[in-house]
Amino acid sequence: MRRRRGFTLVELAFVLAVLSILVGISVPGYQQVLRYARTSEARSMVQALHHAELVYQRDHGAALECLAPAAEPIPLTAVPFAARPCWKALGFKIEGVVRYRYQVKQTAAGFDVIAEGDLDGDAVHSTFTLSSQTLKLTTENELE
Repeated sequence: MRRRRGFTLVELAFVLAVLSILVGISVPGYQQVLRYARTSEARSMVQALHHAELVYQRDHGAALECLAPAAEPIPLTAVPFAARPCWKALGFKIEGVVRYRYQVKQTAAGFDVIAEGDLDGDAVHSTFTLSSQTLKLTTENELE
């Protein structure tokens, strides 16, 4: 009597089909988790910039406006941090890459720290704004 060794083609095709279905279900969920993790950069950077602005305001009597140049696009991928002179004046330096464009705008009541990005390249920008007046972080199209 012969012993059968190995798997038949039908068994292998069935396993491959099951694995394909599992991957197809998990990839969109993984991409959503990955985008949410990337938004943590904006949250932490906006808070760090806000703190640096408060220290600067305490030491100099006024906040320092640091607007993004019109020629600086909103990044679609990870790019090196744009070291502008105003960031240096704030004592703010980042080694490595970022996925958002950061700026500080003066308002009548203080300043707003803003992070703008486009994580998936679909021209819909996500915006994180931390106001010095309300100390509240507001988001628009967070996961875009």
